[in-house]
Amino acid sequence: MKNIHRVLVPLLFAAIFLPSCKDKCDVGDFGITSLQPAANPVGYEIFIEAKGVSASTKVRFDNVEAASVKTAEGGLIVKVPSGIAGTVSLSIEDGECNDSKSFDVLGAYPGNVPVGPTTIIIPQAPTSIPSGITNAWRNIFDSNHTVFFQDDFSNPDGILDITSTEYHTTDPYFNENLVSGTYDTLANKIFVIINRSAKTDGYKDTLTGKFIQNLPQQPNTQGTILLTSKRTGRQLVLFF
Repeated sequence: MKNIHRVLVPLLFAAIFLPSCKDKCDVGDFGITSLQPAANPVGYEIFIEAKGVSASTKVRFDNVEAASVKTAEGGLIVKVPSGIAGTVSLSIEDGECNDSKSFDVLGAYPGNVPVGPTTIIIPQAPTSIPSGITNAWRNIFDSNHTVFFQDDFSNPDGILDITSTEYHTTDPYFNENLVSGTYDTLANKIFVIINRSAKTDGYKDTLTGKFIQNLPQQPNTQGTILLTSKRTGRQLVLFF
């Protein structure tokens, strides 16, 4: 009888406690939802949207650990390490749980997306929001790139006019593309479509975002907008 008791107690313990550990891995409480962006050069940061991750979660590109790992709302921010190239497996591991997705290590920044920050920007609410959006907003990381948002000065309605346009002084791909969208200064929401589909390999870029605190690169500007492309997961930062 004593021997049966010795056998049953460990089995009962395993039945109660071990499934709960396994369930985190199996029932959707842990794993990668998306990579934003899913391709970047070495030295650039990406956002791993994921469930169940923490500061102790290990991140690897094939067998190379991420150059840095930071926790963020909804996932992790990691930097692409050196020593890797091409398509690799980006994996996360926490205890017995692990998951992975394919990631492309680029040799250079892609030419069909606007220049963005090398580090992921966590939006901070501004002390004040402009009363309107009408202005020439310049890309903070590319002084030649400007997006002109126009809403009727006399009767602004939160809908961008058809004269809203993207410009670039040196790259025709980003020059004279139509811009449409809506904005709400009270709710601090911005929705923008930049139509580059007339260009070779062009596409309609849908971006969402908000007004944020000014960045150190342009601390004294009158306003700053942070947009994120739904297509590429890349950030676009504009100021005026």
